[in-house]
Amino acid sequence: MLLARLVQAQEEERQRIANDIHDDSVQKMVATSLRLGALRRNVSDPSVLAAIDQVDEDVRASIGRLRHLMFELWPPALDRHGLGAALKIELDDLEESANIHCVLHDSSGADLAPEIRTIAFRITQEAIHNVRRHSKAEHLEVHILEQGRGLLVRLADDGKGFDVGNESPPGHLGLSAMRQRAEMADGWIRIDSKPGAGTTVEFWLPLDPPA
Repeated sequence: MLLARLVQAQEEERQRIANDIHDDSVQKMVATSLRLGALRRNVSDPSVLAAIDQVDEDVRASIGRLRHLMFELWPPALDRHGLGAALKIELDDLEESANIHCVLHDSSGADLAPEIRTIAFRITQEAIHNVRRHSKAEHLEVHILEQGRGLLVRLADDGKGFDVGNESPPGHLGLSAMRQRAEMADGWIRIDSKPGAGTTVEFWLPLDPPA
């Protein structure tokens, strides 16, 4: 119950922030874009029109980034369609934005408790972010399956790897958070990597959350 309440509190805070971004920042940016469109219709100077177009392009790009941040904070697909569907969206975005070929194998068939599903998503999401930011990989393969009355998730990329012996590799601040999330659920996480040999992240969470 404590785990469920903790995870629920974290996700409710993320959802609140995502809603605030939508209701305030995104709406104001959309209104700005509409005003720029109205201004453009009343301008004939080519140099001013070009400046308006550039500002509008920047505003639209910012709206796109904010909407992406909203999904990162609170992915509706996770609750509506499950872990595999939410991760598929993450991987599709990685494939499109970073040109990394991604393959997802989901054979779990598990009816996950909400807190376990959420922890599994957040750990995998952070691992995917590390692939995007640091790996220089061309391929990423993700497996989700049941094993030993638990959920096993394995991510393997063919990127540049890093020294696992370094507890705080540059830019990999999320590794400790991943480990803490797994241990909070009475699970475990293993990271296998070395320079030039890619990285494998594997974690296991019990299907029955700790009492």
